[in-house]
Amino acid sequence: MTDRNHDPIVNVVLNGIKHPIKVLLEHDCFPAAVTLTYSGMDAMAFLEMPPRQTEVTGDDFVRWVERYIHFPCREQVSGLDLYGARCSVLHSHGVRSRLSRQGKCRMVGYADHMIPEVRFDPNVSTDLVIVSIRALADAFFAGIDKFLVDLFSDAAKASVAEARLKWMNHTLPYTTSPDQNPANG
Repeated sequence: MTDRNHDPIVNVVLNGIKHPIKVLLEHDCFPAAVTLTYSGMDAMAFLEMPPRQTEVTGDDFVRWVERYIHFPCREQVSGLDLYGARCSVLHSHGVRSRLSRQGKCRMVGYADHMIPEVRFDPNVSTDLVIVSIRALADAFFAGIDKFLVDLFSDAAKASVAEARLKWMNHTLPYTTSPDQNPANG
């Protein structure tokens, strides 16, 4: 029997991307959970890039989000809205990005939990949408699950993704060999 922790999907995606976001949410570390969620979306877009491409772009991120991030309510957030939010969070730990300042996307504000999960009221603000952080994480996790099925259903894409997964961050348990154990010697 093989150790599941050495499987790249388990190790990179489940243990390295999903689990830390869940831990942060459980401990009400909402800004960090949002940051890791956007970083994870970047990682999924990286896995889906064309074979010869080596760096993920904003267009890759937007395309991945448009296809895989959906909220269980009428109002949705566009791929460009979330890309602008990603840029603002990762570059300034805020809500304003170059794209939102240029009027190309809405700013994304956050609430820990709310229903409906996305709220937009143009009577209040035409350039701000509020998103439930927990719903963002749930939409991302569901998007990952659907994406992995789609990705590994295509042999050519799966081969490229498997090669890329090898170079992504892996966390493996540390063990010492008997000759390195101080108790032995």
